[in-house]
Amino acid sequence: MKLLRLLTLLSLLALAGCATVTKVERGEAVVAERLVVHLDGPWNQFEGGAAGGAPTWTVEGFTVDRLQFYVGIKDGAVIAQAPRGDKEQRPLTFRASMEPHEIVALYQNLLTADGSTFTLDRLEPAEFLGGKGFRFHFSMVRKVDEVRLSGIAYGAVRGNELFVIMYSAPRLAFFPRYQSQIEAMARSARLRS
Repeated sequence: MKLLRLLTLLSLLALAGCATVTKVERGEAVVAERLVVHLDGPWNQFEGGAAGGAPTWTVEGFTVDRLQFYVGIKDGAVIAQAPRGDKEQRPLTFRASMEPHEIVALYQNLLTADGSTFTLDRLEPAEFLGGKGFRFHFSMVRKVDEVRLSGIAYGAVRGNELFVIMYSAPRLAFFPRYQSQIEAMARSARLRS
C-alpha cells in the first residue's frame, strides 16, 4: 500500500514536471483573460498537464498548495471530465440554474474523484465579483498521502457563467499562512471590462 502511494505521488510529481511554470508577480493579475485579481505576493503559475485545464497557482509547490481558477464556465459546460477508463462516472456539468449547494457538490465530486475524502465545513453567502456570491470552507484527506487539507472557495454565477476561486493546502501550517491572502484576493476580484 505504501509503495502504491509512493508511486502515485511520484507520478503526480512527474506530471507537474511536464507543466510550464511561470512567475506571477504581486500587483494586479489577469486570469484566463477575464478575471482580474490583486496579489499581495508572488505565485507560481502552472500551465499544461498539471493544471487539468483550470489555471492553477501555487506558492509552496504543486503537491503542497493549490489555487485554482474556474473562469467563465458556461451553462451546460463540463468543469472536469471523468478519469480515463472510468465509464461509470458522469462528467461534472455546470448548470446556470444551480444553487450554491449544488455547485459545491460538483466541486466535492471533482476533489474526491481520486478517492480522497471531503467534508463541507461551512457554506455561506459572500460578496464576490462585486455582487452576490457564496463562500465555502472544506476539509479533505488526500488519498495519495493521507495529508489533511483545509480549503476555501469563492464563487458566483454571472451572466449564466460560473466563476470560482478555490484554494487548498495542508491544514496546520500552510493553509493558515495563506488564507488571508486568498480572502483579500477574492475581495479584489472583478471581471475584466
